[in-house]
Amino acid sequence: MRLISRLVCCVFLLLPVAAATAADDLAQRLAASDGWVKWQVPLADEAGDSCCYEGRGGAAGRRGCDLDGRRWSINDAAPTEVGTARELAVYAHVKAGQVDAVRALSATCPASSTGAITRLDGVDPAASVNWLAARVRRDDGRKDDEGIAAIAFHAAPAAMTALRAFAEAGQPRARREAALFWMGQTRGAEGVTAVDRVAHEDADAKIRSHSVFVLSQARKYDGYARVLAIAGSDRSGEVRGQALFWLAQMEDDRAAADIIAALRRETDTEVREQAVFALTQLPDGQGDQRLIELMRGDYPREVKQKALFWLGQSGSDTALAFLDSVLH
Repeated sequence: MRLISRLVCCVFLLLPVAAATAADDLAQRLAASDGWVKWQVPLADEAGDSCCYEGRGGAAGRRGCDLDGRRWSINDAAPTEVGTARELAVYAHVKAGQVDAVRALSATCPASSTGAITRLDGVDPAASVNWLAARVRRDDGRKDDEGIAAIAFHAAPAAMTALRAFAEAGQPRARREAALFWMGQTRGAEGVTAVDRVAHEDADAKIRSHSVFVLSQARKYDGYARVLAIAGSDRSGEVRGQALFWLAQMEDDRAAADIIAALRRETDTEVREQAVFALTQLPDGQGDQRLIELMRGDYPREVKQKALFWLGQSGSDTALAFLDSVLH
């Protein structure tokens, strides 16, 4: 048994070396190519349909992607079509032996180019992640979001490892923010839990604030409760205020009462002002009624001043009727 244990240990020690070697092999295959090159790997379970969209009658309609186009946008929020394989297509553009652009799309998304698209078969998913990660590190932040999104769409466990590394303190802030965003969007409960830890523990208030935004998008994974906890506990007033703002954006029936409760307990003037503004972001006209309650309630003068200001900005029938009653 001892001999078997030693052999297993040695196999695991060799895995990173094998992955690095495979990534080098992918780099060599790309360097020998020209134009757009494509390979496919399994797509992350939580990733949506990464494709190009355009407005059609007020709704976003799926269309094919022009790989050569200067205008480039994707929408990963839509679910992948039922019955389709969960595959990711990675496109790399090679010029004079160097990759100068990367795209990551659902394999079912039509992609076109004026030139031929060469397909590489047999690309190991971990090698694909490692090659992309090396490219992100080498580009010094110029194309972080492009490369990190491509990594995040990979189902391979190596993708989460790379995202964690890019989210660590010491990395450029823009890189950290991109890693945290895509971690929360594509890596399920594991990714949301990792973002939540950063939101509570990171020394950088701007990173914590960004993490709150990411958590507000994670409604399937107790995003509301996570944001509410930060609204009541973060050491930075700026972060607490941002948490209140995102609570209002989450279209949760508890938001109005929780924001007002925060308003009552807060001692920071700027956070109270942010809480009043957050009430204006409540859906379905709830905000005006809540602002009127502030005007009629036992709240500090500066709170009522802000509530009155935002009622004046609203212009709704409810707000105007209240203002008329106050002025007459």
